[in-house]
Amino acid sequence: MFTIRSVKPLKPAAVLLAGSLFAVACAGTASDEAVEADTPDVAAPAQADEADEADAMEDDAMEDEDAMEDEAMGDGDARTLTVTIENISGFPVTASGAFNTPVGGSEPGPALPGDAYEFSFHANPGQRLSFATMFVQTNDWFFAPDPAGIELFAADGTPISGDITDQILTFDSGTEVDQPVGEGADQAPRQAGPNTGDADPDPTVREVDRDASNYVGVAITPGENGRFDVRIENVSSMATVPSPIAPGVYAVHDDSVSLFTLGEADAGNGLEELAEDGDAAPLADFLASLRGTPTLIAPGVYAAHDDSVSLFALGEVDAGNGLEALAEDGDAAPLAEFLASVDAVSDSGAFTTPDGADEPGPVLPGGSYSFEVAVHPGERLSFATMFVQSNDWVFATPAEGLDVESLSGDISDQLIVIDSGHEVDQQPGFGPDQAPRQAGPNTGDTDPDSDVRLVEDRTASRYLRVTVEG
Repeated sequence: MFTIRSVKPLKPAAVLLAGSLFAVACAGTASDEAVEADTPDVAAPAQADEADEADAMEDDAMEDEDAMEDEAMGDGDARTLTVTIENISGFPVTASGAFNTPVGGSEPGPALPGDAYEFSFHANPGQRLSFATMFVQTNDWFFAPDPAGIELFAADGTPISGDITDQILTFDSGTEVDQPVGEGADQAPRQAGPNTGDADPDPTVREVDRDASNYVGVAITPGENGRFDVRIENVSSMATVPSPIAPGVYAVHDDSVSLFTLGEADAGNGLEELAEDGDAAPLADFLASLRGTPTLIAPGVYAAHDDSVSLFALGEVDAGNGLEALAEDGDAAPLAEFLASVDAVSDSGAFTTPDGADEPGPVLPGGSYSFEVAVHPGERLSFATMFVQSNDWVFATPAEGLDVESLSGDISDQLIVIDSGHEVDQQPGFGPDQAPRQAGPNTGDTDPDSDVRLVEDRTASRYLRVTVEG
């Protein structure tokens, strides 16, 4: 919360401006009276000297006040920082993971004939689904859709639904010499250890003439707000060589991503481990490195202040000074106005207009905001902007702010993501009460946990690049 000593008094320049307006008003009245009396208003020399002396005394007093304020705030040592907040959240993968525990099972393992894996995710029109699972009775074959993935929405925006087995194929990863299906000594059920087979003389990923529908059946069910449920069932009980299927991976992605490329060698991101040994972890980790929620960032606020000020306090309820409007609706005005009134804040404001734009608005991936702030030795710098694809999350500096003495270059790793504790969280990027989709400001349900807290599974530096110059 903020520690407020007093409302910031008007600076001498502001006092002088107010006095000048009052003087002009009085001068106008005196002039009217002089016209009515038809007598000139001429000051005697002595009166003029007294007026000059009074003016000089007022000027001296103002200079003394300015000097005192400069000394208190360190104006002589002030420097101007230029802060740029760049939105780098253009993630190619928005959902990914590993499916590794058969339905009804209590621990990870292969899915035997009759068993199934299930997983769920959220997606938007234009996105695709890819997944892969090992054909266990082979050296390095796997079941997967075409490398481009499965389109999750029709051209009219309708989500796909039902049996999609006809889009599943069988592939050879090209990493190990093939042995007869179900008989090879270097195949997972019989090999002495992982990765024990000879290298394939043809190292390219290629399609295998083996009907995947004899081994797996895949169905997809759409839900609300972009949700999909997928079931991959092992139907190989009647196949020539029944086979387990192994833990696999899935990814929801744009058209820049594929798990493999036909006619090319495996890229080394984990497909080999999955295809040879049923180890999904390396490929799942790689996909996670590409995963995030593309989001806008909204106009935000900044403040240079002493150590008695903070925009929020972790583990405490928001103090009600404007953070809620910023966190839920991207409205920086209330918090910016409050900061301007705090005596312990030496400089503050709102950044509202994207770099290169002519008017205020949010920043899309690839864009940025910039602002200048005057800082003094011993002060802290705080700023905050909304994670727009959320109900009430904020990208921010730590509660205590950042030490201005050490601010230079890329400071992205010093930022955090907080939940302001005002509104119930929905799936980021899909919640109907999130700013891009809500009917109006402040429309979500109240969060039962009202404390401000860290969002543990989000790293700010994956979404923002923040640099400081000056």
